[in-house]
Parts: sequence; C-alpha cells; structure tokens
Amino acid sequence: MLSNGSVFGTATMLFALAWSCSNSNSNSARAQRTGGDASSGTGGGEAAGVMGASGGGAVAGNATGAATGMGGNAGGGNGDANAGTAGSAGSPINGSAGAAGSGVAGGAGGSGGSGSTGGAGTAGSAFGGAVGSSGNSGGGQGGAGGDSFVLSWQDDFNTLDLSAWQLQTFTYDGNQAQFSTQNASVSNGVLTISLSAAPNGSAKPYLGVEMRSVKTLTYGKVSARMRFATGSGVVSGLVLFYTPFPNCDWNEIDIEHLGNSSNTSQLNAMVYTGTPNPNCTVSVTPTQDPLVTNLGFNAETGFHLYDVEWTPAGVKYFADGLLLRNWTANVARLKLPETILLTIWASSAASWAGPLTASSAPASADVDWIKVYSYSG
Repeated sequence: MLSNGSVFGTATMLFALAWSCSNSNSNSARAQRTGGDASSGTGGGEAAGVMGASGGGAVAGNATGAATGMGGNAGGGNGDANAGTAGSAGSPINGSAGAAGSGVAGGAGGSGGSGSTGGAGTAGSAFGGAVGSSGNSGGGQGGAGGDSFVLSWQDDFNTLDLSAWQLQTFTYDGNQAQFSTQNASVSNGVLTISLSAAPNGSAKPYLGVEMRSVKTLTYGKVSARMRFATGSGVVSGLVLFYTPFPNCDWNEIDIEHLGNSSNTSQLNAMVYTGTPNPNCTVSVTPTQDPLVTNLGFNAETGFHLYDVEWTPAGVKYFADGLLLRNWTANVARLKLPETILLTIWASSAASWAGPLTASSAPASADVDWIKVYSYSG
C-alpha cells in the first residue's frame, strides 16, 4: 500500500501528464524545420515525438537534422501522429528525405517524404498498429527552394508551331553556320534541329537552327527534356536571350553543349556592365561568366532534363534535378525580357568547342518537350 504522500505525488504527476497531452493536441500539426549541410545534401532527417499517456495523442515532434540539398531547403517532418492519424514528412529538395512521424494508438505511421534527386523517404512506424509506407526515391526535376514558379506555357512538339516559335535566317561572326528554316522538323512528338553542310557557293559552310520563342520571360523557370548534339565544333543549347538588334544592353543565360566532350556543358551568364545607350548603332560587348561543368552523364546518347531558374537573386542551372551552378554575380543587371532559344550551330573557336572536321556534320539535337514557368516570388 502506498503512503498518502506517494498517492498525492502520483496524482500530481498524472494531472501534469494529462495537461501536457491536451496542450500537445492543439499543436499536433506543428513541426520545426532545421536544415542540414546545404553544400553536400547529406544528413538524415528524423521526426521525434513523445507518446501521450493512457492512449492519448502524441505530442508533435520536431524535425531535426533534415538534409538541405543543393538547390533548395529540406522540409522537416510533421512530427508524430495524433491518436492514430498518420503524420507525413516534408519533401526535401535535392537532399535526403526526412523521416516520417509515428502513429500512436493503432494509427499508421506517416509516409516518408519524397526527395528530389535524394534518398528515399523513411517509412513511418506505428505504435501498436500498422507500419506507414515508405517514401518515394529521389528523381525528377530540381527544386526551387523557397522560390515559386507557375506554369505559363509548354510545347510538346506534336507539331512545329510557328505561332509560338520564329525560325531565324541570320548568322554572326564566329558562327560557321547560316541559320535555316529548313533544318527544324517534328516527328513522333520530338523536335529535331540539325546542322548540315550548306550548298556549294553558300556564304557559310553549314546550315543550322535558331528557334526563338515568340513570348518573352522576365524571371521564371525553363525546363526542357533534350538530347544534345555530338560532333567536334558543334554547339547545341538551351538559351535565354534579350534579342533587340543592335543590342544596347545585353542579357543572356546559356546551357550550351560543346560536341567535342560528351559529358560536359558550358553554363554561362552574360550581362553588359557599362552604361546602356538606347540609341546605340552597334551592339554592346557583354561580360561573360562561363563555367564548363561535368554533367555526370553522356548528354548526346539520350534525353535528360535541363532546368534554368532565374530570379532576382540569381540563376540556378540544373541537369536531371542536380544543381550544377548558382550564379549571382552582376545579377542586378540581369532583368530584361528574354526570349527562349533552341539552337545548333558550328563554332570557329577550335580551342573552345573543338575543330570543325568532315565528321562534324550532319549532326542533330532533339527536344522532347519544353515548359516555361513565370516567377511568382
């Protein structure tokens, strides 16, 4: 038999525990998000909760150690489920998925978060009940972190829509191809842009393609599923470009694949750092900031996803969801409306793209689809 003092102590403890459980119910959906290593995209996420007394609901747990992947912040777990209601984990971007919460009193554990190019979500566990389902493995598009993008338009290339695209016919110094309306075609839902030998007597030895979107974009996201071209001296790319001519205030964003290296591409941003003169008669010379980077795959043998995210804070370049570069230098000057270009051309800069040879053409690049998103903050 317990003494009166023991009974009083036990009663007090039970009252405090009951108050704690009741107070936790009003905050059960709340979980604190904390980030891991932003550069490596490593580190696990774990949602911790405290089981309530006498079958009561669990206190919402904190998500701690959630990984922050390259290209976005990790979502913290939502904590443990209340009285059998499943709790779900947050969705990390480019990192490892956060662990799910645990269900109490027979409820199923929450499902694991799905990571974008990250690890699989951890399965939720049930206290006295079913086991929650595991999260999806990472994959797909790269994340935007805290930025928001809204789909504006897309082209699945079921036809060659000349109301959405303009086929150019000009050329420029350093380009050994004349752009042609004949070198773009659509078949089976795929756009093909080609580099071919020009007819005898032509001003340039090759014919290429520059397709310009009719619509412009000022901040946003461009996603394209593409296969780039192979061939020494051959350049194929996804480009955003401020297009007036002469260009008195240059803005340009590039993913350009150089055909002399199958697994690398150049990520470039170009702005004019001088004082713009709207009455210029000759285009200004931009300041370039190129970075040739290893993609981690052969860009010429199959389709891969390429994303450009352009915000007032900078430009992020992704390949298959992996952040390759976050450009912020001179970003305040990158603010002009840009058209979207799909290009293939022949470079005369042998030290950059490789020398043009007899096997450089014919060559082609393919585009399965393109999606354009506006920036909503």
